[in-house]
Amino acid sequence: MRFNKLDLNLLVSLDAMLVERNVSRAAERLHVSQSTMSSALGRLRTYFGDPLLVQVGRGMELTPRALTLKEDVRDILGRLDTAVATQPQFDPA
Repeated sequence: MRFNKLDLNLLVSLDAMLVERNVSRAAERLHVSQSTMSSALGRLRTYFGDPLLVQVGRGMELTPRALTLKEDVRDILGRLDTAVATQPQFDPA
């Protein structure tokens, strides 16, 4: 599903990469291949016009843009999870 030309499935990948700060560990977390996660990162970089994660020494660091997205993406996914998981109360009266 797309919203403003963004594949919303990429938000789950973005969240994992922002938390893990590592493409391979994010791929493991989501049970996908490293190449699938790298592809997702490429599409996210294109969409946001920002590298999001950059190699610094042996690790990766978040760009300022990624830092601003981190909490918002986590909040959006948390709200979505709550909305989907919440069962409506049924009152037969």
